[in-house]
Amino acid sequence: MSETIPTMPVMPATEPAGTIFLIGTCIIMAAILAWWAFGGERKRRGWILPLVFAGTALSAVMIEPIYDNTLLYWYPDENSLAFFRAYGRTIPWYVPLGYAWFFGGSAYLVWRVIDDGASAARIWQLFGATVFVDWLAVSICEWLDLSAFYGNQPFHLFGSPLWFSFCDATGGFVLGAAMAIFVPYLQGARRLWLLLLPSFTYASTLGSTTAPVSLALNSGWPAPLVWAGGAATMAMCMVAVHVIAQMSQGRSAKPLQGA
Repeated sequence: MSETIPTMPVMPATEPAGTIFLIGTCIIMAAILAWWAFGGERKRRGWILPLVFAGTALSAVMIEPIYDNTLLYWYPDENSLAFFRAYGRTIPWYVPLGYAWFFGGSAYLVWRVIDDGASAARIWQLFGATVFVDWLAVSICEWLDLSAFYGNQPFHLFGSPLWFSFCDATGGFVLGAAMAIFVPYLQGARRLWLLLLPSFTYASTLGSTTAPVSLALNSGWPAPLVWAGGAATMAMCMVAVHVIAQMSQGRSAKPLQGA
């Protein structure tokens, strides 16, 4: 027997929680950029980090309202911190800024560790840590009524649904792996392509990995099938991370093979 597809809750934004969250997001992003600018990273790797930050923020504008609809995620309809409104969602400023530091920052880190030929175990450890940070950040939003998932969400036991943090973390890892492939060929002005790369990688990763749970949530399927969809979504994420881990480990093995 199918279940009714729920409608999005409509409520005003809570204050001062939203402002505090926005300030915290700005502080985190400023700290990462300061590390890049004054810690020698800018001299070693150029403007890649701020370009990826800007690219991930741009991806939020293009894809956030779309996936908020398919994954049943709400933001307060009335919000003094609103950046823009599209597809029935009011997106606050801390969303593109959060995209920048979280997805951009995690992808940058993944790119660096892949370049260093990190072991498969190291990639999986980093993935687990990224899933936890994402789960905590999204859960804080839910606890403060800044935004949240609604409907018959699977794996929604405490805080935000676990399946979503798997997808978010995988999005950053796929971008980092793409950077490991493309950055050597992006010299000079060609590095401006990094402004678009996050939209390709994150949109495709989220669209593909969330397909099972999204179909279940928006089709009114019974709870067992919705949970099966959530499990399938997490499994797809782990397949992607497994491939990235093998890619990284393969890079470290190349010098040994040529010896």
